[in-house]
Amino acid sequence: SGRVVLLPRLKERDRIASTLERAGAEVLRAAVTRTVPGEAAALEATARRIKVGEAAWLVLTSARTVEALAPYLHVPVHSTLRVAVVGPATAHAWTELTGTAPDLVARGSAAALLEEPALAGPPPAPNAARRVLLPASALADPALADRLRQAGWEVEQVAAYTTITADAHDLPPRLERAWAAGGVDVVVLTAPSSTRAVLDLLGPPPRGTGLVAIGATTAAATRGLGLPVAAVASSPTPEGVLQATIDVTTSDPTLSTTPPLRSSS
Repeated sequence: SGRVVLLPRLKERDRIASTLERAGAEVLRAAVTRTVPGEAAALEATARRIKVGEAAWLVLTSARTVEALAPYLHVPVHSTLRVAVVGPATAHAWTELTGTAPDLVARGSAAALLEEPALAGPPPAPNAARRVLLPASALADPALADRLRQAGWEVEQVAAYTTITADAHDLPPRLERAWAAGGVDVVVLTAPSSTRAVLDLLGPPPRGTGLVAIGATTAAATRGLGLPVAAVASSPTPEGVLQATIDVTTSDPTLSTTPPLRSSS
């Protein structure tokens, strides 16, 4: 209660934001990145393979990837194609789009998919049964695709979208003031791209501002930028993020309670 948390994204019905607010935090939300769709021809080709079942698995690591594919998927997915996703948000987005549940839902980061026997083991012999469709961000860590290839899969990776830093003038003015004054207690980093964007737009976090990463991939990217990670959510869920935020604000004595930043309007 009384903490100010920056959630660097704008999303309708954001469950992470509402969960933090119910716990008493004041949540500052801002779109620090913009999504640019991938090439239409590549997305159309991937959608066609999904529709006709020209692969054993479709692997989706984010709900944003599902959104990028949505304009091209107009018919039911082929019955032989199995779908693996990372996290409940991606699973929900897939079910909303297709009316079907994924065959496999890995919790945590994309690396959790590699612990699943269906993907970690050697694939079947026929060519179509060896193919994995992996539409993802153009900035995605190549480790997942590399590990799948090492396991024997033929991975077709497609840039479904890319993420670029938003314009500075699009940020809420009070966010810049709060950041400069050390008025943000915790930042919830939801992706490597948002971490880079926060650093580019606002500068390094002031002393006393704790960084919470939504998963291991984001944590690694944040540390790679030379920034300390105060906590990593146990799962990329509202409950996991809330607990990590509580852990940071109750264990770090430099995070003193900040009076809520109320708008003058």
